[in-house]
Amino acid sequence: MTIDRRLASGACAVLSTLLCGALHAEPAVYADQQAFAAALPGLPTVLDFDHMAPGTTIEDAATAGGITFSYDFEGLSMRVAHLYATTSSPNFLGTADGGMFHDGDNFTLKFQPGSAIGLFFISADPLVDGDIKVSAGGATASLNAKQVQETLPDGSRVYFLGVVDTQAPLTQARIEALAGGFFLYNVDDIITAPLNAASLARN
Repeated sequence: MTIDRRLASGACAVLSTLLCGALHAEPAVYADQQAFAAALPGLPTVLDFDHMAPGTTIEDAATAGGITFSYDFEGLSMRVAHLYATTSSPNFLGTADGGMFHDGDNFTLKFQPGSAIGLFFISADPLVDGDIKVSAGGATASLNAKQVQETLPDGSRVYFLGVVDTQAPLTQARIEALAGGFFLYNVDDIITAPLNAASLARN
């Protein structure tokens, strides 16, 4: 009995695709910091901005703490501030406009290939589902207004968004704040994590 080589080749290609799909699951998204931390395959690195002097400007395409920040805030710059309560005192990341990000202030983070990206968002304004999103590796973590991680002494609420991919390396993330949402927010404690052994073997 003979088998058509073209048929056999096609069958192998389909099988390979199915196996690859099974082996490489989609990145997991998180709105809970503890669940995110439990999913990390290695010891994380945290950029908390506390080693930087308040008022330090991070220009577009500049790197701080191993992360490159890209943005266009119509002439405004990113700035390290310490005016309000935050997750890890005293400093956090905002802009030159009162130390705060505004709705519509979107930016990109680029970093060394790793398995995860996560960060905290702090806001005194009432937020609704989807006001802020973090996209990486083809997956998007979307803010869940009910999933408040902490309420700070000044009444600000802390939210967390993260993406973990233990199969394929992440190298950048896009942060988007819904334009027209009419809210202010800050960012603190940007978390990255190294690739796991399986990812390193494939790359």
